[in-house]
Amino acid sequence: MNEFVGREIELKNLNKMYDSPKFEMAVVYGRRRVGKTSLIKQFIENKPAIYVQGVEATSETNLRFLSNAILNFENPDRNNRNRTFNDYQEAFEEIQDIADNQNEKLIFVMDEFPYFAESERSISSILQFEIDNLYKENNNIMLILCGSSMSFMEHQVLGYKSPLYGRKTGQFKIRPFNLFDTKKMLPDVNDDDLMAYYGITDGIPQYLSFIDQKLSVDENIRELFLTQNAPLQNEPNVLLQEELRKPATYFSILNALAHGKTKNSEISQAIGMTNNNSISQYLNNLIDLEIIERKQPILEKNKRKFIYAFKDNMFKFWFKFIAEYQDQIALEKTKGLLANIMEELPRFLGPVFEQASKDWLWQNDDLPFEPKTIGNWWGNNPALRKQEEIDIAAINFNDSEAIVGECKWRNADKLNHEMVDTLIRRATLLPKIKKSYLYFFTKEVTDNFSKYAQEHNVKVVKYTDFFSD
Repeated sequence: MNEFVGREIELKNLNKMYDSPKFEMAVVYGRRRVGKTSLIKQFIENKPAIYVQGVEATSETNLRFLSNAILNFENPDRNNRNRTFNDYQEAFEEIQDIADNQNEKLIFVMDEFPYFAESERSISSILQFEIDNLYKENNNIMLILCGSSMSFMEHQVLGYKSPLYGRKTGQFKIRPFNLFDTKKMLPDVNDDDLMAYYGITDGIPQYLSFIDQKLSVDENIRELFLTQNAPLQNEPNVLLQEELRKPATYFSILNALAHGKTKNSEISQAIGMTNNNSISQYLNNLIDLEIIERKQPILEKNKRKFIYAFKDNMFKFWFKFIAEYQDQIALEKTKGLLANIMEELPRFLGPVFEQASKDWLWQNDDLPFEPKTIGNWWGNNPALRKQEEIDIAAINFNDSEAIVGECKWRNADKLNHEMVDTLIRRATLLPKIKKSYLYFFTKEVTDNFSKYAQEHNVKVVKYTDFFSD
């Protein structure tokens, strides 16, 4: 069993809420497999807590599960296992009675709250009534509502039309691990392999837990994706079917995106959907699930200038390398497929290294300024009359200064001085920026390259520098 790692900020803030002298309501949400339940269970360890998880079932079934959680807390050795509260109001009021007999604040967790709400439409209103008329009056309960349906949690729990609007005192959107938490979870792999695992799992804790640190990258890819019973062999398909209607349409959209289609019109044409307005709703749903994102050049004011790109690298990896080869996987004829993946993997990891470099910037206190935002830039170079791209642009809080970075996931012998010259040229293309600090992020580097960069006021950051104190 993997030791719990990461989530230090979330745990600190949850404990701060727990230590407060008043009623608290925390809303915890995020995509499936990201570690919400593990975080909550770590938080409630050694604290008085009633924990129940909703299921996709009837209201009566979920009420029975809630009743069992409450009654088991009151008497773990009880003989009558068939008692169920008459309704949710009675159950919620029993929780207040329990809290009144505790020496410290009682935590009440409703995990997968959307399942409760789907089976009992009035539950949010009932809970709101109990919060306003009971829980807030006694100030000895911390309520945690958790869910994987991000659109439901944002609209039906946090949204202003929700009966629960205005009751939350803490909000936690749980995101995948960054590179550094990924390293904490895989302490025994070398740093090059770590980048591969960060890329193919997107830093999702459950996926990282499947990795055998004693195996090589190609062996782990085979065990994760390339056998019929592999844990991630069909994972994106499963998630699409769990979260969305018409999963086949979403599958086609993501397949088109994996093959270089980045605009509405290109994706529509690729999947045979002629109405751009129709496809926009599908794309927006994928954005809500944080599978894809709508990207604009940083500092861009024209809202029409954007592209679509994968935000979830596991989905990107699967649609690029796995989706079209289910027959080979079923027949266990995957040697050629695995060889192709390993040949293409360094190119796949290029954008992953960009994200890792952004992770490094966000957690680094020794920068010329604290960034307000970090993104990419692309646009026209009028002098050369061609499109140019900037891998990383970190902007300060008044949009006057920028850290401009180039990222190369390449061996040292593949670097040349022209790459430094290109970075210097591209830095001048950012609009409104009065002062730029130039950074070159690279897998490894030669002394000659480092010297040339230093002579041109470019700071070289090696991948191994990411992990130095």
